Amino acid sequence: MKKKNYTQLILRGIKEGDQIGGPFELAQIVFKSLNENSGFNVNDLRKRYLNWWRNDAFDTGPTYASVFTKIEKGIDPILAVKTVHEEFGFNTAGCGPAHRATPVAGMLKIPTDKLINIARQEAKITHFDNDAGNGSAIVIMLCRYILEGKSFNEAENLISNNNDLKDSWIKLQNADLKPDGYIYNVIFSALHFIKKNKTLEDTFKFAGKANYCPIIFSVIKKCISR
Repeated sequence: MKKKNYTQLILRGIKEGDQIGGPFELAQIVFKSLNENSGFNVNDLRKRYLNWWRNDAFDTGPTYASVFTKIEKGIDPILAVKTVHEEFGFNTAGCGPAHRATPVAGMLKIPTDKLINIARQEAKITHFDNDAGNGSAIVIMLCRYILEGKSFNEAENLISNNNDLKDSWIKLQNADLKPDGYIYNVIFSALHFIKKNKTLEDTFKFAGKANYCPIIFSVIKKCISR
């Protein structure tokens, strides 16, 4: 596999699918952290997220906002994530991590077999629910396999048979075509539009102001058309 950096390609996909701007800003933070650390560094990334929250943050989503509000007040970062999960009625299975962390898939010097764990670690910076990290891992792995030269169908088959993601893949197959922010519904909807050969504009009409499905759709399509 040629060691080409595809992170900029993925960033373009995020930007094109992002109707508001927060996910793209966060993805750029991930991109900068990856480059300056020559890979994934969870502590560095958390500090960068906090710095953005203190200065220019917008369109972060309620989970991110609540977590970093607590961290800024001096609460331990791990405890902050767990506390927010409890305060949100144990409902932090959102798509924020899948939106912002996908540049990881484009840094090909990070081994493919490390990506699932990285996706889970990154998601836990804000989202306690394991589904958030596993959903993010599915998106990242889809992108990586496609960037490695696999077809879209081959990428799906590899993930469906991956021991670490099998259960998550089943949850995805049982998700719904809805414009909400639940991670599996977001991915299900994005893949639906890809398989139906729909356009990005179609996903915008479907999503309305929610901005959830179009980003995942756009990133995967960008990888396919590389």
